[in-house]
Amino acid sequence: MMMRSFAHTASFTAAIMIAWSAFSVTDAKADDAKPDAMPTAASQCLSCHGTNGNPALKDVPILLGQQPLYLENAIRAYQEGRRTGGQALVMHEIVKDLSDADIKAIATWFGGTQ
Repeated sequence: MMMRSFAHTASFTAAIMIAWSAFSVTDAKADDAKPDAMPTAASQCLSCHGTNGNPALKDVPILLGQQPLYLENAIRAYQEGRRTGGQALVMHEIVKDLSDADIKAIATWFGGTQ
């Protein structure tokens, strides 16, 4: 049972990292093109949380419509290692280098009504 859980977590982590690398190459000027454009930093969220913040996977939290402050606090908790369990280690690796501006932009984007 423990080995199965480890294998599932390892494969999920690998899938996230592959998807993250595919989305990490974006045009920095895209954010400037229109004010309601998705923040560049949010592109790393799409592979798991869905392009609109409503994921296809049942174990992935819905970001669309969450309160921006809640999302900011959640991202910071993952950054600082205060959230544990589940996919906390994966989330930590994804968000560890986000700036405060990135966090605010991501929270505002997903928390808004796009």
